[in-house]
Amino acid sequence: MAVAISPGKVILLGEHGVLYGKPCLSVAISLKVAVSIEKSNSFLVNGQPLDEKKHSYIEKAIKTLWKGKPLSITTFSQIPSASGLGSSAAITVATVASLLALKKSFDVKEVAKKSFEIEYEVQNGASPNDTSICTYGNAILVWEKEENGYIWRISKGGKRWFIYPINAPDMQIVVGHTGIKSKTPMLIKKIKKFIEHSSFGKEIIEEIECLVLEGRRMLSKGDLLKLGEIMNENHKLLHTMGASSKEIEKLINAALQAGAYGAKLTGAGGGGSIIAIGEKPEKIAETIEKKGGKAFIVSIEKEGVKVWG
Repeated sequence: MAVAISPGKVILLGEHGVLYGKPCLSVAISLKVAVSIEKSNSFLVNGQPLDEKKHSYIEKAIKTLWKGKPLSITTFSQIPSASGLGSSAAITVATVASLLALKKSFDVKEVAKKSFEIEYEVQNGASPNDTSICTYGNAILVWEKEENGYIWRISKGGKRWFIYPINAPDMQIVVGHTGIKSKTPMLIKKIKKFIEHSSFGKEIIEEIECLVLEGRRMLSKGDLLKLGEIMNENHKLLHTMGASSKEIEKLINAALQAGAYGAKLTGAGGGGSIIAIGEKPEKIAETIEKKGGKAFIVSIEKEGVKVWG
């Protein structure tokens, strides 16, 4: 038997741009997913037969990594699905980590690479951002540019990404879930069309890159006021690209009215969640709830995926 626990994530700055080789800044959060795996007489997930459609990430992980006897998989998640908080990445990472632990071949870098390959196949395209932060924990910058200090590199489809560790301060982040599932593939396709057919779209992506790199410095320094201002600027650009929605805007306005330094969508957008930072997270969360959102106050999870077994 093997058990793995993986944190979820939020993207502080740079979603969508990461698909075009631009930097993306993410942190692991204290909402987690657990997966336990043991040998069985048939392939089961939470007591039900393994289903390729219902359990696509788990099924692909087993097909990729396991050649042995049938397995019974049990999952537990604190993360709402399709919320922009890394639920699919966390379940993939925890499943891969458990399978590798069963094979006595657990390795953090291998977990990150295999988990990305699985997400890439299931989603028919992805960046390694989500699976890397769920694997590593704390905070990371994912970028196509090679600099000193990266912890691993990942290549796929003619592209390459370098994953850099960021030393983030202890901080609380307010997550506001809209209750609407984020339609990630649809949003990615929509924004790709905007970027590829508009010089303005390309300029926006370049501007986001500058914000992400400045945000990396502010996060490392612990300057949350400045980081919040950068988050606000990033969200305006995401809104211009069509990633926002009226539900997202309602929760962002609520967070800012409650005194947040900054608030923005996190993940693909169109639904899902917003994030906000400020000196009074309880007040921000309360205001988000009054506007119809589901609020979570989370901290940065310093540890990445962990295994037992």
